[in-house]
Amino acid sequence: MVGVSVLCGLLVGLGVWLVATGVRRVERPDGPDTASRLRNLVTGRNGYRLAAAVAVGAVVAAVTRWPVAALLAAVFAYAAPSMLGGGRAETASLAKLEAIASWTEALRGSLRSYAGIEQAIRDTADLTKPPVHAQATGLAAALAAGVRLPVALTSFKADVDHHSADLVATALRKAAGSHTGNLAAQLGWLAHAVRERVAAMQRVETERTEAKTSARLVILIVVVVGVGLYVFNRPLLEPFDSPAGQVVLLLVGGIWTLATVWLQRLTRIPEPARVLKDEPETRTP
Repeated sequence: MVGVSVLCGLLVGLGVWLVATGVRRVERPDGPDTASRLRNLVTGRNGYRLAAAVAVGAVVAAVTRWPVAALLAAVFAYAAPSMLGGGRAETASLAKLEAIASWTEALRGSLRSYAGIEQAIRDTADLTKPPVHAQATGLAAALAAGVRLPVALTSFKADVDHHSADLVATALRKAAGSHTGNLAAQLGWLAHAVRERVAAMQRVETERTEAKTSARLVILIVVVVGVGLYVFNRPLLEPFDSPAGQVVLLLVGGIWTLATVWLQRLTRIPEPARVLKDEPETRTP
């Protein structure tokens, strides 16, 4: 009876939260549709993670006969690479920033020697670093095929999907439309700003190393203690065999999961919003 009461309380709280969330008007950013998200979930690296999570959940369910423990184990197995990883997302973001800054500097140097923006793009595309090399060479190929510069730059921004690339593409588009003569200086300022952001992110990443290590240590300790209790002190966990115990385990596991997600978010550097990604096309005379 206690378990049913706790479950009813949880459902009531969930209903109140859903009503409060539904009343608020929240603008949702444009993103992939549901079909694309499901396809990304079951393909590539995510597919292996999903398969591993299902396997771990099945093993835990067979050993413990606890459905909640199986669910929590599957969730942990799926999220473990992100929670315990070495900051691959931050490293990739820094590498992309470095590549954009290097390409911007190469564009500035070419524009000081050549009169045309399109020619400068074609000359510097092969010099770009791997994080944006494919996108830059694709931009150059589109221009060589006769695609208009504003249209090609719009595709380039969508392919790179980064706020700094949006700034560079917007500067090129505006310069092509208004024929301004200070584009090289503008690109120099943009490259300097990107370099400054890279340096700032590196400093922040260094300061957050200790926090990330502490978060991973807490996660590992909780998991190891839980497994150790089940293996070496099984009678202590016998109350979880009942339905009420499963409800309590679900409540505790949910709180732990939320705390873990919060810890991970505290150790990440949020990316600025792409305010220029939907900029209307500039028409050249």
